[in-house]
Parts: sequence; structure tokens; C-alpha cells
Amino acid sequence: MIDSQKLIDILKEGIVEITFRSLKSNKTHKREYTTHKSFMPSLKNQSASDKILCYDVEFEKVEDIDVSTIEKYVPLQRLS
Repeated sequence: MIDSQKLIDILKEGIVEITFRSLKSNKTHKREYTTHKSFMPSLKNQSASDKILCYDVEFEKVEDIDVSTIEKYVPLQRLS
């Protein structure tokens, strides 16, 4: 089980590679996400819940990821 609050805190600091299973296709995806203020300046606070709102660095869009589908995450780059 993923500690969603810990992941939220790490996403605020930089770029994180998250491996998760798509609810639509059931395929596993590995993408780079962040909630750092330079990418998402309007996001104030996010609390642990079923979904995490984050920014897809490659595709330059905001997505929500269901916490239960996250298999693992790896911090890649600290931005602050």
C-alpha cells in the first residue's frame, strides 16, 4: 500500500516517476509527474485521499491518479 501523504509531499519537491495501472485499459504506465509550484502554481494544498492530482511533465497536462492503482514511485529530480 502506497503512503499517499508521503507521495504528495515528494511530488511538491520535484519530479517523481510513478508506475500505475490504468483503470480504463488495465495497462501499466510509467510516467513522470510533479506538483511543484513551478508547474502547478494554483495548487495550494492537497490532502491524502483516493486520488492524487498531479502534472504530467512529458505531456504537459494535469491528471488525477487513483492511489489504489499505484504500484511504485521513484523520486527523480528535486526542484526546490
